[in-house]
Amino acid sequence: MVKFSWKISLLVVLFLSLNVQGQSIPYSPKGTFNITLGVPAKPNNFAFERTMEGLLNAGLDYRYNVYKGLTFGIGAKYALFTLNSFAFNNLPISGSYQMPGGYVMAGYEKFTTDRISFTGSIRAGYSLMMSFNDSCQLKLGGPHIAESFFLEPQVEMTMLADLGSPHGFTMLFGYNLYFHEFGREDLCMNEVSGLLDEHYVGITRYFSIGFGYRYFMGRN
Repeated sequence: MVKFSWKISLLVVLFLSLNVQGQSIPYSPKGTFNITLGVPAKPNNFAFERTMEGLLNAGLDYRYNVYKGLTFGIGAKYALFTLNSFAFNNLPISGSYQMPGGYVMAGYEKFTTDRISFTGSIRAGYSLMMSFNDSCQLKLGGPHIAESFFLEPQVEMTMLADLGSPHGFTMLFGYNLYFHEFGREDLCMNEVSGLLDEHYVGITRYFSIGFGYRYFMGRN
């Protein structure tokens, strides 16, 4: 967690230094269409980290430039985790934990050169927490489904494919907070070897690192 926090802090400092030193760049798109693909890392609480392995944290949104880089948008996201078989003493159990949701977002984007921009944003939305595994299939005849609000602060660096190009490619860091306490009911199990009651305490959260594609529409 400290390692990822250090990376995000470094990116923010770089953004601020370029913002102070750089000249004002007359590039201000009216809107952007965005696709992001990330990998979840360092999940918490402890039980979630022990039993799940992150595979995907993806998002799709449209952002509108309201005023000089201040943007608002709407989108959808999907996160995918798989069961870590080592957490169940290599029992023949398989499954996944899927988190589809929708969100609104607000952010600020600043072009520090004619091709590079930095963005700070936060997504706020509502998600399903869907547990598909053999135990849930046996007990419920289908997935265990819970619901949760979530927040996702993000820092992004985008580079245009070429000078004046509408195509851009993004590197991003995010921190996802779901206001849902991951518990035994999410696994459809009464007990998991090695996990105590206190290991389930705390909301579900994880870092995400990844890349994205952006299409810039119009210029103010």
